Amino acid sequence: MQHDNLRVATFNIEDFPKDDRQVAGALDEMAATDASVIGVQEISSARVLVVAAHARLGDSWQFVDDGSSRWAVGVLYDGARWTLRSRRVHDDTRVDGRNKGVLDVRLEPAGGGAILRVLVVHLKSGTAGRPTRARQFAGLADVVAEARATGERVVVLGDFNATEAADRDDLAQLAAATRMTWASEPLACTAFWARDDGCPRSRLDHVLTWEPPTHIEATGACAHEGCDWQASCPLYADEVSDHCPVVATFETR
Repeated sequence: MQHDNLRVATFNIEDFPKDDRQVAGALDEMAATDASVIGVQEISSARVLVVAAHARLGDSWQFVDDGSSRWAVGVLYDGARWTLRSRRVHDDTRVDGRNKGVLDVRLEPAGGGAILRVLVVHLKSGTAGRPTRARQFAGLADVVAEARATGERVVVLGDFNATEAADRDDLAQLAAATRMTWASEPLACTAFWARDDGCPRSRLDHVLTWEPPTHIEATGACAHEGCDWQASCPLYADEVSDHCPVVATFETR
């Protein structure tokens, strides 16, 4: 496996682990990204994820999360390439004392080098959750601005649940206010949502980066299926997740 580039990914693995088939499918998807740092959401068993990662990706892989017992957010990373320097959780996105905080993980390249600061989010879902998300975006802006002020390389990964046009407006404003690149802006779709009347495709998952990536893509079933409304969701949505990985690639210097 070549590692001439830095690749980071985000992946909401729906209610992981649901069953053995999902565990195998999700780890196959993560292996296919060739990313050395993966922000994940909806993790209900860190132990299962670590065991599966060691079996599929290698014993060097490590996991750190926000401490939630259900639907945790976390960072899975290759310990042969990265050393964990710090981990904290910011409460700025816990609106009215509820919802998820922002996981803040600082990784140093093995052998030394510039810190990569990984912020992982999982914002409130649904149209009804839009007012809460607006407040969460405001809190997230403070966290990102603080991280940017350190001069470290910063990436923001996660499930933004960007369901409404106003969510995309907030993503654009967040990027502009914190001098970040909204790397995932051009992606066609990053998630599948099952409904009784069909399967809409939504751009829920996003990546913001300290500099423009050389490449950004949605993988998994989103790499092979169109993004138009369909009568039913692809099998992937039932067997693996209702979200797809999003992968950003950077040239190393």
